[in-house]
Amino acid sequence: MNSRAGPRAALASVVALVALAASAAPAAAHGVGGRTDLPIPAWQLAWAASLAVAASFVALGMLWTAPRLAPAATGTPLARTAQRILPILGLMARLLGISALGLVIYGGLWGNQNPSVNLAPIAFFILFWVGVQIVSVALGDVWPSFNPFHTLADVWVRARAVFTGAPVMETVDIGSGSGHQWWATGAIFSFAWLELAFHGSDSPRSIGVYLALYTVAMVGGAAVRGRGWVRDADGFGVLFTKIGAMAPLYRDRSGIWRRRSPLAGLSVLPVEPGTVAFILVVLGSTSFDGFTRSSIWLDIVSNRSGWELTTVNTVGLVFVIGVVMAVYRAAIVVTARLTGNPETELANSFASSLVPIVVAYTVAHYFSYLVLEGQALYAHLSDPFGRGWDLFGTAGYRVNYTWISTEVIAWIQTTAIAAGHVLAVAVAHDRALEIFGPHRLAVRSQYPILVAMIGYTVAGLFLLLGA
Repeated sequence: MNSRAGPRAALASVVALVALAASAAPAAAHGVGGRTDLPIPAWQLAWAASLAVAASFVALGMLWTAPRLAPAATGTPLARTAQRILPILGLMARLLGISALGLVIYGGLWGNQNPSVNLAPIAFFILFWVGVQIVSVALGDVWPSFNPFHTLADVWVRARAVFTGAPVMETVDIGSGSGHQWWATGAIFSFAWLELAFHGSDSPRSIGVYLALYTVAMVGGAAVRGRGWVRDADGFGVLFTKIGAMAPLYRDRSGIWRRRSPLAGLSVLPVEPGTVAFILVVLGSTSFDGFTRSSIWLDIVSNRSGWELTTVNTVGLVFVIGVVMAVYRAAIVVTARLTGNPETELANSFASSLVPIVVAYTVAHYFSYLVLEGQALYAHLSDPFGRGWDLFGTAGYRVNYTWISTEVIAWIQTTAIAAGHVLAVAVAHDRALEIFGPHRLAVRSQYPILVAMIGYTVAGLFLLLGA
């Protein structure tokens, strides 16, 4: 490997960040501000962010001349003290995961059905869906330590073995169970449908029913296919694992926690049948969430309600996911013609480069909800089911919407969009160097993917701004 690759890679990162800083102007935050808060027109912001992505591509092409992520993916073990403490924390995390699931299901089914006083909506849509993604980026794939579905499935399978004498169907600790991720794709789409298409998505009872059915599906699948089923079929777990690959911490197959360079895990992220579709479904559903805030979609749904609204939302959700898939597919087709490599192979190889964009869209669309509406958890701790309790004296707490300014939120959201795409370009560039070897061919192979990234950037910003 080129001995100067390290300084060159660092310089490339600096150039990309400078371009990013030049492009990131404050943007409006969903539920916090309007488009009139922007200091510049949305189209200027989109162009600036696109130039940042293009500039990062040029810098990487000039300075990042050898693959660096895969060699850094193994990392080094954490200190022995940490290795001893983490298993204890893991046991506490399992108890916390089971307790949280039970509270949300019970609160959803039998608590006060007013969403504003019930724990279920905030716990499920904000603290879980958004919070665990952000934690995964920082600390790695921590969800297996909490995953209540895996805990329940494990208990069920072992209990059945004890009472019936049937053998416990084992699978490896990390990875296979079903051998593909189509079940997980369906699972994550069901969540997207509940959140974005179903007309009663904020109903605590809808959340309780959904989680109860989801739990039955996970435990039932494990009873039939073995304990590894949950690892491949749990859409949330599959997503958090992919996002955790970006983090500087990870747990290897022997259960040892290691540290490594950020993003390095994406270079060795397993790609199974259904993985590409899974990532694109997540990306497309978050894009649809942004599209629903636009004036175009508001005109389409108009005064619709009930199942009519659900039907229209479902069609829109599927359509936007289809568009996101078509853009990626088109980029891969052109890349295949430039390089002569099979399309399926290329689609699988570059799928991990989309993961930073998934995280960027999550932060951009939901960060304001996490830091503002997430404060309501403090009150819900005293009255989780909306029954007028005040167990810890916090029930009277009200969300402080001035805790963080709209300008700061806007900077974070807009920067997230641009930074996510810059990181995606870096991952794709490193992967191209690994696959194609010769530097010139590696750079040429990325032109179609770069165009797709810029398209995602522009669309992401316009959806963020409600343009």
